[in-house]
Amino acid sequence: MNENITLDPEYADLILEVNKLKDTVAEKIAARDMLAFHIIPDIENEYMMKIGVLENEAFAANLKVLRINRKIELYKENKKHNIVPKESEIEEQLDLEFSEIEDEYNEMQDDIYYDNDDSITEEVTSEFLKLVNVIYKNLIKKLSPLINFHNTRLDNQLYELLEKAYRELDLTMMSKLQIICEQRKNDSSLTIGDMKTLKKAKKTYENLIDENEEIILNIKCSETYSKKRILEDENLTNKAKEEINNEIEKINEEYEKAEKELKKLMES
Repeated sequence: MNENITLDPEYADLILEVNKLKDTVAEKIAARDMLAFHIIPDIENEYMMKIGVLENEAFAANLKVLRINRKIELYKENKKHNIVPKESEIEEQLDLEFSEIEDEYNEMQDDIYYDNDDSITEEVTSEFLKLVNVIYKNLIKKLSPLINFHNTRLDNQLYELLEKAYRELDLTMMSKLQIICEQRKNDSSLTIGDMKTLKKAKKTYENLIDENEEIILNIKCSETYSKKRILEDENLTNKAKEEINNEIEKINEEYEKAEKELKKLMES
């Protein structure tokens, strides 16, 4: 019996093409998730610590100016109607008017310190993330329900564990999932089938590549990602800090003028 089986050349080429596309899909998903779950948060944390803290100081200074100017308005309104203004009542009204935005600012400040405590150390982000990403990409090929059309319930559950482990950078769990996949008899990293199935898979993979390329492009065009360029250039970082410090100085000057105006109103 002749055990040599010759595949139809068109069918053999299609299998190769489809599985190359599947590799590309896994690469795009891994690149997308790396940006969304690790690179973007790292940029946000680094920017916040280097520049965002100053931006928040400017925001807080602006709030003080808005509040004192509103206080001046209330004093003027009272005097216009010959009402002797009471400091405590005016402060209560200001608290009501500004409480929501001040609460949001305080929450934002709390988030800064929380995110900083949980941020990934710089030593980890380079080589460690590369290793994690290689494992993640390989496991996507085997477990993702997007690109594996005959996933079992177990496959989907394993993929959920993979996503969680990837977000938390749990290399131990990812290694365990890798071992489980290697022990399984079927090679789910390959897409096979008849011509109709393979052509359908090809179309699906091409669409997934386009979709994920668009997501990656949108992330790289986002305001947050653009901060990466500032952080990587010391001159741009220093320039941004200088501009914000100048803004804070002007706001503080405005506040001092408002303080003098308020003092005159209160004494008159």
